[in-house]
Amino acid sequence: MKRLIAAAVVGALLAPLPGQAQVCLDRETLVAAKVHEFEAMMMAVKLRCRAIGMDISADYEAMLSTHAPVFAAADRRLRAHFAQGRTYEAYATQLGNRYGGGATDPANCQRFNTVARNLAAQPAISALGKVVTAMVTQPRLTGSVCPKP
Repeated sequence: MKRLIAAAVVGALLAPLPGQAQVCLDRETLVAAKVHEFEAMMMAVKLRCRAIGMDISADYEAMLSTHAPVFAAADRRLRAHFAQGRTYEAYATQLGNRYGGGATDPANCQRFNTVARNLAAQPAISALGKVVTAMVTQPRLTGSVCPKP
């Protein structure tokens, strides 16, 4: 199962960008949206934790560094998707607003810090894929999913 998740994440993020505009959401774009949403969630939690006096920045930054190629590939895929008449900035703002609000407590900050620390220590894409799949089951993109070929 872990290998299947890893293969799906790697394949989706490393697939070439579409040459033509698509009217449906392809698998690669959906996976990129999950990865990007996870990154936005972690950033918002980091900021909320800092606001209550718990700084989880070090482990968060280490996680970003460890998985930088995956986060960058997801960003490229989404920017290509939103270049087709939709605005990336509005999407990113929507995610920030979704995860930026809400109450934060020390226990929650510790849980997210543990996630970041564990991912920073595990460079395998399968580790990131497993966490992203568990934490973001349905990305917040509008549109219908492309039918399977």
